Amino acid sequence: MNAEELLHIIRMGETSTVQFKERMDDAYKLGCELTAFSNSFGGQLLIGINDKTGVLNGLSFDELQKMTTLLSNTASENVKPSILIKTQTVDVAGQVILVVSVPEGKNKPYRDNKGIIWVKNGSDKRKVFEIGRASCRERVSFRVEVS
Repeated sequence: MNAEELLHIIRMGETSTVQFKERMDDAYKLGCELTAFSNSFGGQLLIGINDKTGVLNGLSFDELQKMTTLLSNTASENVKPSILIKTQTVDVAGQVILVVSVPEGKNKPYRDNKGIIWVKNGSDKRKVFEIGRASCRERVSFRVEVS
């Protein structure tokens, strides 16, 4: 992804497959976001963008290093079963944005480290409750909790 493509995505705003975060340092909350993407259609978490205004607030080198470590640890330790993510940095006029690509999961349902299942609902995530299993493929039905 280049700067022009990233700016286009930002202009389009948050969706079911795009989420902005200015900063994220809580492994549990990060795990919930990754779980929701994995249980839904996959997507991109863009870190370094204010999620209320869309204004860029790029990461420093130190923040970038800490964030990539947190992401890889969270994807393997706070999402069950663990997932593989792809990270990429994009420089937009000197602002470094971290693009995290999360694929749609193949082993649904994914849970956070507290056993909670999350899905994307528009640009938000929702907690869901498993209500049944069917077929040998272990398809799962969910009930969405709306708060």
